[in-house]
Amino acid sequence: MTDPFNILGQEFDAPPAFDDAVRQSVAEFQSAAERFRSLCEAVEPDVLTDAEWRVVEKAAEDLAEAVERAEDGYVAVQYDSHAWYRILENLQQIRLRLDSASGIMELAKERMP
Repeated sequence: MTDPFNILGQEFDAPPAFDDAVRQSVAEFQSAAERFRSLCEAVEPDVLTDAEWRVVEKAAEDLAEAVERAEDGYVAVQYDSHAWYRILENLQQIRLRLDSASGIMELAKERMP
């Protein structure tokens, strides 16, 4: 019997398995990081405005910090099973920041001569 209160459709009847959600989150994060890195190499820094440059620098700092904290996070999982949720939330926040900075750099790349 289908849920009469499900307004989202059949695809949302069962949430994804935790392992699948982790894999997808990590894959999306890696993709965003690779896109960000390639745009950093392609865009000349003088094309960015000061405000754009601050966004890109903050995203780069967050990415570097996430890489540094990754090992600590996986150690924390051994002692706290809820640490995975915090790790995934952090990955999503950083991925969104990387996507934003990448969008800014794509616009700046279009302004390049």
